[in-house]
Amino acid sequence: MTTENLSLAARALAVVLDLEAVDLRADSPLDDLGADSIARVQWADVVEQLAAGDGRPVTVDDSALRDAVVLGDLADHLVPVGAAGGSA
Repeated sequence: MTTENLSLAARALAVVLDLEAVDLRADSPLDDLGADSIARVQWADVVEQLAAGDGRPVTVDDSALRDAVVLGDLADHLVPVGAAGGSA
C-alpha cells in the first residue's frame, strides 16, 4: 500500500465516521471504528470524490468493501483510474 493511498483512505473514513484522520492507522480495525457496511459504501463514494479533487482519481475494488478488516485493507484496494482493473 502506498502512503498516498493510506492517507486518502484515512481522510475519507474520517469524513464518514466523523473522526480525525491523524488518529487512523493502517491497522485500525474497521469494526471497532464503527465502519459497518453502510459506512463502507459511503467511504467508497467519499474516497472517489476526494481522489478526483486531488487530481488522481481512483476506483474502489468492491471486494474490499466486503472483505476489509483494517483500514490498510481498504487502502490496498484503491485502483488508479486507467490502471489495470480500473475504469477508463
